[in-house]
Amino acid sequence: MHDVGLAALHHLLVFGLALMLAMELAILRGERVDVRRLARLDGGYGLTAGLVVAVGVARVIWGARGWAFYRDNPAFWTKIGLFAAIGLISILPTLAFLRWARAARADPAFQPDAAQRAGAIRWVRLEIGLLLLLVVAAAAMARWPLG
Repeated sequence: MHDVGLAALHHLLVFGLALMLAMELAILRGERVDVRRLARLDGGYGLTAGLVVAVGVARVIWGARGWAFYRDNPAFWTKIGLFAAIGLISILPTLAFLRWARAARADPAFQPDAAQRAGAIRWVRLEIGLLLLLVVAAAAMARWPLG
């Protein structure tokens, strides 16, 4: 039962990441950007990503399959690489959202210009695309060894 609980929590957290990225994209595509809300949401995204890692490590250490299953599983390492890439890419929009929130504190009427918004949208879309690939890698990992 312990393994099922860890797996369920891990999956719920990943679904949370997907939901938060979709919400960020919706805010960015809106008529006006609520930059304070966007920055808070992105902070929650970062916290959730950290929890995904923590629960994932717990699954590797205390889960039913054990380290050997993960160590020798190429789809697992693909997932790790994709998650790391998403994390690195997420730094760029996070820095923008923090700058925008700071600017909004100084000037409540502040709005990022079209080019700034377009750049953030591109990065968030890339994160979403890589997260979709990560889900495919997760499905392949769960069926290891293939054959």
